[in-house]
Amino acid sequence: MSDWRETALAEGQRHDVRHTKRLARLLDRLSARPLSSIPAACHGWAETVAAYRFLDHPAIGIQDILSGHTHATLERIRAQEVVLLVQDTTFLDYGTTQPKVGMGTVKIKVREEYLLHPTVAFTPERGNVGVVGMKVWQRPEQPVAQQRNSKPIAEKESYRWLEGYQCACEVKQACPATLVVNMADREGDIQEWCVDVMRREPGQRAECIIRAKENRRLAPGAAQRYLWAEMQQTCSLGTLTIDLARQPDRPPRPVTLSVTAKPVTFYGARRPGGKLPPVEVSAVYAQEPSPPPGEVPVEWLLLTSLPVTDFPQACTVVQWYRCRWEIELFFRVLKQGCQIEQ
Repeated sequence: MSDWRETALAEGQRHDVRHTKRLARLLDRLSARPLSSIPAACHGWAETVAAYRFLDHPAIGIQDILSGHTHATLERIRAQEVVLLVQDTTFLDYGTTQPKVGMGTVKIKVREEYLLHPTVAFTPERGNVGVVGMKVWQRPEQPVAQQRNSKPIAEKESYRWLEGYQCACEVKQACPATLVVNMADREGDIQEWCVDVMRREPGQRAECIIRAKENRRLAPGAAQRYLWAEMQQTCSLGTLTIDLARQPDRPPRPVTLSVTAKPVTFYGARRPGGKLPPVEVSAVYAQEPSPPPGEVPVEWLLLTSLPVTDFPQACTVVQWYRCRWEIELFFRVLKQGCQIEQ
């Protein structure tokens, strides 16, 4: 077995040594043939049956399989000065086609969809350090959107972002010499997350960078002030030029961003059971004032618990946020490279 597999299994939490050996064999087979199905990767029918029995065992869950890799990832994180823990969600479609009863060869597609929400560690240089947490679930068959406003956050699907932040704080406590920064795109813009960050002791918490989605009202002040207008009216600290990566609908191009930063305080949002306390964060606003003709201007409004008192610190927040796109590459490797949906 190669060194990386020995490292990933060395601190596994499985209680049965036979499970550890079976996982080692399965990792060996799948890593040798990452594009193959389990039957094709395994050596013979007996080994295939043993692999499926292992995966179907009620005492073996996702965290049990991941625990050895997570421990090895923590060792790599301890060697870093800064690590960026990126959360995001992707859909996994395991739909199948079945013949329609009484309709000959006509087939219907049965949708079997899961949501995968990992937390992946990256260096500021965009090196992938490993996975530190993961959640997999299915949505209920009946829509629940109409109940969203009446539910506490712990009963909502969006609670996964707070669970991911709790995981990041555990990483920080296990790696106290490393600056741990938890990051998310606009879907993670939940005021409870910011409240959770500010309630924790600085030495025990992970910091955060979240791309803003909500145009929240600011406090204090007699006049009504809102986040986007406040940042757009704040004087620029300077300009930052970056290279924008290619997208399916956009070629790569250089972008010059005007960067603004200031502390902001949000009013306590109303929630079932009462209001949240006001929370103060640093806001960093990077926008492209003069995009090329026909191009949509780049605009990022970032909320962070990191101190931002000058232009270099604001630029650091922007550059670290850009590393969030590495998790999209991670998902692409899983789906297109490893073909996990096939």
